Amino acid sequence: MEMKISLLKPTKDNFKEFGEVVEKLEEPAATASEYHDYWHDLADLSSMGDEPTLGYLKVYRKDRPLELDRMERHVNTAEVFIPINGTGIFFLCPPMEKPDINKVKAFLVDRSCALSLHPGTWHWLPFSLTEEMDFILVLRKTTVERDIEIVSLGDVYKINLVRG
Repeated sequence: MEMKISLLKPTKDNFKEFGEVVEKLEEPAATASEYHDYWHDLADLSSMGDEPTLGYLKVYRKDRPLELDRMERHVNTAEVFIPINGTGIFFLCPPMEKPDINKVKAFLVDRSCALSLHPGTWHWLPFSLTEEMDFILVLRKTTVERDIEIVSLGDVYKINLVRG
């Protein structure tokens, strides 16, 4: 027996009876800079409890220098970065009271795996090596409003990467 089924590209309209399509939006981003755009709370995951949500992060390479002068953390929130396009470098520091530049590690990020950060892990916007990098983020709905701490490292550190 043969059956014909139409192959569809998922859209918010044709997928709504199955769930939600998570994609960057044409509307203004929740946060933005010269190097990134971030859209927050793109899907209702309340059935999972504890206010989870999805976000979409787009990182731009442009002429961004490879340097660190600040980092951020979310004390009460784990955060998952799921790369869906591009390659870049992610600088992370383990959870501690303030980030210690001597404990920062650089990770090459591509579509081969997702990264789930423990609550309190210090990080900064990934540096894209490709023209653009895109991520789906999993975090709490209230993270942006209630659980973000950004600190200065006290200096601008120009990064020189070496083989680990």
